[in-house]
Amino acid sequence: MTWTSGFAVFAVSFAVAWAVTGVLVQSLREHGFLDVPNERSSHRVPTPRGGGIGILAGVAGGWLACRWLGIPLLSPPVVGGVLLVALASAADDYLGGVPLAVRATAQFMAACLVVWQLGGLPRLPFPGPADLQLGILGVPLAVLWIVGVTNIYNFLDGIDGFAASQGVVGGMAAALLLAQAERAPAGLAIAGACGGFLILNWHPARIFLGDVGSATLGFLFAVLPFETALEERARTVFLVAMCLWFFLSDGAFTMLRRLLRGERVWEAHRCHLYQRLVRAGLRHDKVVLIVMGLGAAIAGLAVAAAGRRTAVVDWGC
Repeated sequence: MTWTSGFAVFAVSFAVAWAVTGVLVQSLREHGFLDVPNERSSHRVPTPRGGGIGILAGVAGGWLACRWLGIPLLSPPVVGGVLLVALASAADDYLGGVPLAVRATAQFMAACLVVWQLGGLPRLPFPGPADLQLGILGVPLAVLWIVGVTNIYNFLDGIDGFAASQGVVGGMAAALLLAQAERAPAGLAIAGACGGFLILNWHPARIFLGDVGSATLGFLFAVLPFETALEERARTVFLVAMCLWFFLSDGAFTMLRRLLRGERVWEAHRCHLYQRLVRAGLRHDKVVLIVMGLGAAIAGLAVAAAGRRTAVVDWGC
């Protein structure tokens, strides 16, 4: 893939996402698909939800550009898994709520489809000497990783521009990490689509992602490493985790703390770090700029570590 074709994929994804999201702002409002504020909300004005369709349209546009340019696309199991998660999440956004069991089952089936077709994790996703062989345990651990990241990304979509900004940072980093596996266009399509959506999602947001955007983005980031060769997969999972560090660490820590308190982790709350910062008086855009600035720095270290290929550098990122 040349820089010209890579830029074309990014530009097409950006333009399609921006245009489709612009249409959705008015259409969703007219049809009453609004996120009405409650005591746990970080916004004050009813705002259209389910705008993640714009990001999906942008990603699809980028992939069509790849096809036209003759650039390798993602494998059918990954595309199928994305569609399954997106459909279940869209139903939750537009049909007034779908039972948790239905959404969880869809995510589990999508993860199993990817792992069944592409394989699991041969080793623990850590730098040496912690990269122990997993054997048969690599299959359930791979499914757990995919479902876990999907939900954590969804949980962290709580303030204007946060999840979309992470999509831009993570997508660009993934493009660099997966360049040798010829999967850079997937990262560029995600980054471009999130960038186009972010124009209308920046504080004060005119539209929200909804589950169809946040859960599907989380699934996409989780499965991208499974497009790499088995010998590179565990390391790529680790590096992608570094690119999503603030999302994954905040989500995992908060979930563990709530579990220890006996709370229902699947219910909405305001315990995440970014929510605490907003309650402390910081505006949404300031929180996003601070956290994503640090996130971009860590993602840069992850990309640098990928080039050095030493355990010391990996642990340092």
